[in-house]
Amino acid sequence: MKNIKKIIVLAIVLFMVGAVNAADYKIGYVDIAKILNESPSAKAAQKKLEQEFTPRNKQLESKAKKIQKQKEKLQKESDIMSNDQIESLKRKIMKSERDLKRDANEANEDFKLRRRDELGKIENKLKQVILQIAESGKYDLILTNSDVTYASDKTGINITDKVLKKFNSK
Repeated sequence: MKNIKKIIVLAIVLFMVGAVNAADYKIGYVDIAKILNESPSAKAAQKKLEQEFTPRNKQLESKAKKIQKQKEKLQKESDIMSNDQIESLKRKIMKSERDLKRDANEANEDFKLRRRDELGKIENKLKQVILQIAESGKYDLILTNSDVTYASDKTGINITDKVLKKFNSK
């Protein structure tokens, strides 16, 4: 029983010493999502992607409208069409829908790859900025929102605006 009390007291002392030592560290927090939403280079990358994929999206929309017209035709004219014509149109609609779905999935995958490429470039540049600020500001630890559940904007820990300003100046 005495050993358990000694272990508990030792654990409490170690915890308190660790807490006192933690006060000596300089810690910063960066909200990556905020920077990606507000930086001109991220906005430019998003605009570039939109311009690149707009023609393809319009083609997909056009195919979807064509399929919808075929469905409407089938619904309106099925009374005057032969069974062979109805079946043929149904097969054509199903084939068109499969092709549209395949094309849409392909376009979505291509968009994700391109977006990942563009964001990767920005994130690499952003990491360099964070490292420069960490070294020049003598930070011991900098966390990002992917690693932090909560960080107050009111504390000196959040250096997102400082990073955003330097990131935009490059």
